[in-house]
Amino acid sequence: MITHSTASLSIISETHAAADISAVLGLEPSRTAEIGDRKSLSGLPRKYSLWVLDAPEPEERGDLDPLESLVKLLRGKAPALEALRENYTTEIVYGGFSDSGQGSFVFSAALLADLGALGCDLLGTAYLEEPEYDTPSVREEVVLPVIAGREAEFESAFATAQQLVAAAPGFRELTLSRGIETPNHYLLLIDWDSVEAHEVGFRGSPSYDEWRSLLHHFYEPMPEVAHYTELARLRG
Repeated sequence: MITHSTASLSIISETHAAADISAVLGLEPSRTAEIGDRKSLSGLPRKYSLWVLDAPEPEERGDLDPLESLVKLLRGKAPALEALRENYTTEIVYGGFSDSGQGSFVFSAALLADLGALGCDLLGTAYLEEPEYDTPSVREEVVLPVIAGREAEFESAFATAQQLVAAAPGFRELTLSRGIETPNHYLLLIDWDSVEAHEVGFRGSPSYDEWRSLLHHFYEPMPEVAHYTELARLRG
């Protein structure tokens, strides 16, 4: 069953600025990017603007889950969202994390009605317990040196970005760990079917542009990625 989830409102346009969205919605975003902003890795200008509002995660048992919290934040915003859709694409992104190989979840009728009233497409991903594969994986490994003081901001952005890589063909598993001795360093491990699934498939896709826009401005210096194949595994 789903034990943890994230939710965000994502608004994108190839012609209009992200800066104009806050005035229409009356809400401040978690992060934005504008057309023409230089991408941190390639230096090329962005082709679309991005405005993202992340739902707060529940702090205690009994609090609203992120999707319900996001819908609550957007209550009464349906007319504004409809007006924005003349020039923007609006999408609610939901990610659910399972403690088993079955990602069961229930959206109440009331929540579905509220989602329908907003008029936004819903992109949902369920992350399941590790499946069995017939072929060995290739592991992408990278240490992410996040600028000190921006750790919480990075972790919030990563909650959205991981949904992009999880939807990529050839993706198997992702783990993100935070350093103990160096708390602003994060270890990212992603298992792929092959090096090509990562280097050609994901990095050659539009999703990678969004991944870079969400995350790469947090790094100093820019990290280097390496790939490995597993030779041994021992479990207690």
